[in-house]
Formats: sequence, C-alpha cells, structure tokens
Amino acid sequence: MNVSAISFGFTEITLSICTVLLIVILLCQIIRIRQSAKEKNNENVQQPSKLEKEYKKLEDAYQQLKMANNKLDEKYEELKVSEERNKKLAYVDYLTDLPNRTAFTEYLEYSLSVLKKGHILSVMYIDIDNFKLINDSLGHSYGDELLLDCTERLKQVLDTNDYLARFGGDEFIILTENVINMWEYEEKINTVQRIFAQPFILALKEHFVSASIGVAIAPKDSNNAQMLLKNVDLALYRAKSIGKNNICFYEPSMNEQIMTKMETQSELHKAIREGQFELYYQPQVDLDADKIVGFESLLRWNHPEKGVITPDKFLPLAEDTGMIGTIGSWVLREACNQLKSWQDQGFSGITMAVNLAARQFKDPDLVNMVENAVRQSGIKPEDLELEITESVALDDITYAIDTISQLKDLGIKFSLDDFGTGYSSLNYLKYLPVSNIKIDKSFIDTIIEDKSDKAIVSAIITLARNFDLDVIAEGVENTDQVSFLKEAQCNIVQGYLYSIPVSKKDADSLLHNMGKDEIHNRFKNGM
Repeated sequence: MNVSAISFGFTEITLSICTVLLIVILLCQIIRIRQSAKEKNNENVQQPSKLEKEYKKLEDAYQQLKMANNKLDEKYEELKVSEERNKKLAYVDYLTDLPNRTAFTEYLEYSLSVLKKGHILSVMYIDIDNFKLINDSLGHSYGDELLLDCTERLKQVLDTNDYLARFGGDEFIILTENVINMWEYEEKINTVQRIFAQPFILALKEHFVSASIGVAIAPKDSNNAQMLLKNVDLALYRAKSIGKNNICFYEPSMNEQIMTKMETQSELHKAIREGQFELYYQPQVDLDADKIVGFESLLRWNHPEKGVITPDKFLPLAEDTGMIGTIGSWVLREACNQLKSWQDQGFSGITMAVNLAARQFKDPDLVNMVENAVRQSGIKPEDLELEITESVALDDITYAIDTISQLKDLGIKFSLDDFGTGYSSLNYLKYLPVSNIKIDKSFIDTIIEDKSDKAIVSAIITLARNFDLDVIAEGVENTDQVSFLKEAQCNIVQGYLYSIPVSKKDADSLLHNMGKDEIHNRFKNGM
C-alpha cells in the first residue's frame, strides 16, 4: 500500500470522526434547545397559576380591609350615638326633657357675658311647696306626673325671651332676657304662680299645690352667674320661710341673715357636743288645791358669749337641720331624770310636761325613745305628759291618732298645746286620744276685757269637760284671770302670776316652800 493510499484513508477517518463530532454537537444543541423550550413551556403553563394565587391573596386582603373598614364605620356610629346620649344626659333632664342645671348654668354664663350695658335679665327660681307629701302619700310615679304637668303649664305661659330648665327635684328656674318693663315682668311672675292655683289630677283625684318663687336681677344683684344663682336661692329660701306660696326678690340683707344662720348652726353643733343646754321649769298649779301639781320643762341654751337663749331663737333652725332629734332626746331624758329626783325626795303626785317639736313627733322611733326614757329614769309612765301643738296634730291626723294611741297604751299622757288657734279644733278633738288641752295664751290675755275671748274660753272649758279632759290655761298673769278661770271650772293654770320658768335649783325651792298659805304670796309676783 502506497503512502498516498494510507494518507487518503487517514483523511477519510478524520473526516468521519469530525462528522460524528459535529452530529453529536448538533444533537446536544438540539436536546438543549428542546429542554430550554420545554422549560419555557412549563414556565408559561405555571405562570397563570401563580398570578391567580397572587390575585386571590390580593382579593382576600381587600375583603379583610373592607370588613375592617365596615367595623370601623359601625364603631364610629356607636361612638357618635353614645356621645350624643352622654351629651343629652349631661345637659337634658331625663324626666321633663328640659335643660338641666348644667345647661342652665352655662346658658346663664353666656347670657351674662353678652349682656349689653343698660340691659337687664332676671332669674326666677320656682319651688313646689310640700312636693314631698305627694311623693310620700301617692308614690314617686305620681310625683313625676305632677312634675310633667308643671312643665307643660310653665311652657304655656313663657315667651321667646324665657329659658326654662329643671334645676332640681321639685325646682324649676327661668331665665328671662331683654327685660324692659319691671311691671310687666312682675306680672309674668304672678302668672307663673297662678298656674299652680288650678288643681292637678293625680290618682283620679284633685290635688292642690302651691309654689314659692325667688327672684334675682342682673346686673343689679350680680353680673356673675354663680353669685346670681346664690342670691336667687337666698330669695327663694326667704319666700319659703315666711309661709310658702310667696314671691320674694333678693335683697343684700339676706346675705347677712344666711351668715347668721350658718354661724348659729355651727354653734348649735358645739352646744350639743359641749352640753350647753339646760332645762328650766315652770310650775303648773291646781286652782282648787292651790298647790303645784306639775312642771313644764322648757329648754334654754347657755351660750358662753350671748348668755341664756330661749328656744324660739334656735329650735326652728334645729328642726330645719335635723339636730332637733338629738336635742329633743336629751330634753326627754333630762326631764324624766329630774322628775324621778323630785319624787325620790318625797314629792309624789308631781307630773312633768315635755314639748315635742313637729319633726320629733314624726320620728318613727319616737315611741321607743319615750319608752326607754321612762324605763331608764324609773318614773311611772302616767307621770309623764307629752305636748304637741294643735297644728302638728292636725297636719297628719291619722298619724297623730296612731302615735298618741301607742304612747297612751304605755300609760303616757298627751296634751294638745295652743288649743283654739287651729281651724279644725272642735272637729277633730273627739278623735285625738289626748288627756288634756292647753288654752293658748292669746285668749287668756284678753279674757277680762274681750267678751268674745271670754265666751271662747268658757266654751273650750265646757267642751273639754264634756270629753272628760283636763284644761290648763297658759299665760295667767293676774288675779282677775284666775277668778274667771275658777268660775269657768278650769283645772290647772300656769303663768307669770305664779312663776316664770326657773332653773332646777329655784324649782327645788318652789317645791320645798309650797305650803298652801305661800302659793299666792310667793308666786303672784314671780321669782
């Protein structure tokens, strides 16, 4: 084989190898292209699925956001309603739907802040008299009905210059702006008061109530809201204290009066704490036997600076403030203990009279308190005589009959004080289980010169005798009165002819020197 042939064969082999390599390379390339294409195809197939998932996530997030937003809207509405409700509670009276104290005060402050020079406004403070009686006797639902009726009546008599509010339980208040003519304004006040003259229908019955009114004017009485309200409150207090169903304008002197009241109230607390009270005693004399048969205990306040103060100066305040309970309880115990002391000294047949204030008489614990005082002192129940005024007894006749009957069952006696001054004395006397009556001093003062009073006293004594009651005449000051009372068959008398109210020491002297021959000699000129 020649070289050429060998060379040709080698070249052919080389070409074959190259061809194979090229084919392999091409195949690899094709496979790679196909794989790449397949991967792309797979990616194209998978891409819509991922987009759908992302879209779904966005949709879910959107729905959650929408729900959260709806909840926020609901919460906002709830807060808005709650805020409006709270605002109404803060500024509107729940029963009458009138502005309340807060709303009125803010409106008054605003009105005063814009009050022009030369202009005036007025505040009218209205309090329903004896409203508590309606609540206590009929119930709070009828009390509410009365307040609603009052609201409607007040609305009907007011005009655009008036701002009406409910200021408290049974209190209304009216701010009147642009007051030009005081005469016309006073007529408005009278009109307001007259709306209470017509009966109110409660529990299918007619009920009559009245109203007390206090008035303060700005800027005369003050241009400060709080001060103006304080002043109109003082005017209302004055209107009620002089008998209710009254109208009272504020006066500067009222401040001095209230300061005196506050000072006295503070001093009363101190008097109770330090035991500054003392009992005085005025003898009661049997006209037939000419001897002392009892004493009326009378309270005195030994003030360290003002001296001896009589009860008319402080007991009304003690009743208003509720201190009468403590004071009255002390008086009862002290009187019972003093009576026991005299009885232990041999003065048998002596009785002790103790006055009960109106609030004390209506104390639910009165019967127990009296029973305890009698038991602890050791006196006989029949030697204690309790006194209430005719007006107190007739204020609630059913309660009076029941309470007096309970005490009478214990043996306690009852006197009806100030008899003859009430308007229904004779009508109710037969129902009250009292033991005796005390003829008021106002009749005794004029029985000698006034034929009418002489006839009245004679009739009272005769009436009492017919009811088997004893009669005590108060305020006897001369022998002519004694002669008339003896002739009229009055049992017992007391007054300055025999003795002024005296201390325990002087009362002891009276008892130890009470021989029949000394009665007129010792007592007719007083102690």
